[in-house]
Amino acid sequence: MGYVLGAVVGVACGVACIVAVGGAAGVAAGLVVAALLYVGIGTLLKPERRLGGVAASMLPNGEAAADRVAAARALQAELEKRRSQVRDAEVLRQVDELLHDIGALIACVEEQPGTYRRLAHFLSTYAEQCTRMLDGYLSVEKLGTRKMRADAREDALEALGALQGAAQGELARATGAKAAELEASSEAIKRLMEMDGYVPDARDAEPKEARAAAPSAEAEGSPAPFGGVGDTEEGR
Repeated sequence: MGYVLGAVVGVACGVACIVAVGGAAGVAAGLVVAALLYVGIGTLLKPERRLGGVAASMLPNGEAAADRVAAARALQAELEKRRSQVRDAEVLRQVDELLHDIGALIACVEEQPGTYRRLAHFLSTYAEQCTRMLDGYLSVEKLGTRKMRADAREDALEALGALQGAAQGELARATGAKAAELEASSEAIKRLMEMDGYVPDARDAEPKEARAAAPSAEAEGSPAPFGGVGDTEEGR
């Protein structure tokens, strides 16, 4: 929408410049003004890409991460086109799982833009393989003999499983750094606590039912309530 408005304003101002200046100089000036307004207004009104609710331009590596997310969504769209042509139920299911795994990798980058390199590696290594493999399978599924279709089905399932493993592996590497960071933070907190002479909270060390059933030391040393043993004739 921004570039459409830029084109309209650019043409109008370009024509005005040509009329005002006149001659070859006016034409040249009008073309320059139109081009500048088209690019400038289009850029200014272009919607800001966002990652995790934050403008990509405000994040370190945000623009690079947004580029990879856009490329991954384009790959998903290409896979969706081919998915609609697949007839075999199992191949269709595996394509859906691959789409899910790519979506999980996209979500990871949107939440943690610093992990975009994992998505970038998957795209540069496997994106073309995804579409090329499905194109080959669809050709055989439509035109091949029964034996060719059976062989193509097995090859496609094997390839889709490998692609899913690659996407899951990239996701594991992307989140592994956070897991390691969490573990390091936990160890640091425990060491600080021990230096201060404290002990971990023991309230969750046993089930709540067991804690409720076990009498406290104070209760064991207190007098029996009314109606208890201490209030009987033998207790007196």
